[in-house]
Amino acid sequence: MTSMIPTARYRPVVRIGNWFEDICLEQEKVQAFKSLRDRGQLLVEKTRRLFDNFHKAIELEAPKENVYFGAIVQLMPMKMNICEEHVKAQPALSVIINERVVRHSQNINEECEITIAPSVTPCVRNSFRIVSGDEKDRTNEVIKYGQQFRLECVESQDDMLLLYSAPKSADLKSMIYTTFDSRKWGEINLPLGLCRKSNCGPGKEIPSAYTKWFCTHIEPKKRFESHGAPVPSNTALVITHVPTNKNLAAENVVVQTLFGPEFLVSVQNYKDIYNRERWQNIWMICNGQSEGKR
Repeated sequence: MTSMIPTARYRPVVRIGNWFEDICLEQEKVQAFKSLRDRGQLLVEKTRRLFDNFHKAIELEAPKENVYFGAIVQLMPMKMNICEEHVKAQPALSVIINERVVRHSQNINEECEITIAPSVTPCVRNSFRIVSGDEKDRTNEVIKYGQQFRLECVESQDDMLLLYSAPKSADLKSMIYTTFDSRKWGEINLPLGLCRKSNCGPGKEIPSAYTKWFCTHIEPKKRFESHGAPVPSNTALVITHVPTNKNLAAENVVVQTLFGPEFLVSVQNYKDIYNRERWQNIWMICNGQSEGKR
C-alpha cells in the first residue's frame, strides 16, 4: 500500500531553478534600491530632507513694543505645561506633515496640518508673517485691536500659504481634512489648515474671509475702550477668527507626529462663569524676546 502513495520528488534541475529565481529576485531588490538611492527617492532621504526644510532657521522681527504688519512672529499660548519642569521650550503654533504626504512632498504645502509644538528656536515650521487682511500693503504699520490680518507661512514666495479655518457645512462636516481632531462636549472643534492665496476669493474654493483674524484685549471690560489701540507684543491677548467669531484655542490633547508628541489646536471658545476666556484662548504674539509679559 505504501508504494501506491504518490510522493513529491524534485529533480536537481528544479531545485537549481528555484535557487536561481531567488537570486534574481534579490538582485532586482538591490537594483531597485540603488535606483531609488541615486534619484534621492529613499524614504530615509525624504525624511532627512523634510527635517532640513521644516527646521530651517528663521530670524524673527527685532523686539519691539508693538506688533507690525510684515513682521515675522510666533504665536504662543500663554499657559500650557508641555512636559517636565526642567524643559523650558515654549510651545508655538507649528506646521506638521503626516506620513501620507511625506512620500511625495517634503515642503510646506496645502496638505500640511497645524499643531502646537515646543519651539527651541524659531524655524520655518513655527514662524509666520503677518500681512494685511484688506489686500493693501501695510508693511511697517502698527496692528491695532480689532484690525483684521492674515498669517502666511514664511517659506511661501510666489503663491502664499495662508492659515485659515472654516465653518462646518450643512451636514456638520469640516472642509479641512486632519489626521486628528479635538472635541468640546462631544462636538468636533473647527480645525486649522493652509491654503494657497490663489485659491481664496470670489468664485474660488475658499472664501478670503476664512483666512482673516483679529486681536482683542484679554479683559472683556476693556475691549471697547482698547478697540483701535496698538497691539502690544509678548503680551496676553485673544486671537479671533473673523467669519466664525471663535477664538484660536490650544487643546490639551497630545498626538504623536513625525516631529514627536505635540498638542492639537482648534478654533473654539472656552470661557469661565464670568464670561472671560480660559487659558486655551489666551495667546501672545512673540517677536523675538525671550520672555513675554506674564
